[in-house]
Amino acid sequence: MDPNLPNQVVEKKAVLKTWLRVVLALVAGFLAFYGVATFKDWQYRKGLDESRQAYDEWQEDFYQRALADNVGGKTPQDTLRMYIEAVEKGDYELASKYFILERKEKELNMLKSLDDEKLNFYIEILKKSLDSEGSYSWDKKEFAIREPVLIDFALYPSGVWKLIEI
Repeated sequence: MDPNLPNQVVEKKAVLKTWLRVVLALVAGFLAFYGVATFKDWQYRKGLDESRQAYDEWQEDFYQRALADNVGGKTPQDTLRMYIEAVEKGDYELASKYFILERKEKELNMLKSLDDEKLNFYIEILKKSLDSEGSYSWDKKEFAIREPVLIDFALYPSGVWKLIEI
């Protein structure tokens, strides 16, 4: 019997243990990397789902508010005519209601800031616009008058036409 045999067995066991530790470390590293990547992917997807849900809620809220907003005309020209009448009467609150939801306050402030001379000029331009032909978008949900000034309209879910901008 070889007297070095027990040392060789011990060395082989030590080498095997070292290789086993290396393999286990690699497997543990891979599992850790995979776990972190999976967690980050889950976080990302969760964030997307939360964003999508928040957007859907905002969109539904906006739609419901737009559906309830029935201040406007059955045609774009009717809406413009009613807007002009409200401005001429000095009823800027009503006039601002002919605009889409997100523009009402800005338009109210703009009307309040006009002096008489600018207001008269503004009304004159709008009346000339009533005589101009406009055009509908391909889906008939938007309308634009381009002369003498650009006026954009949108058809609201409530069935009335609202001013987008002048």
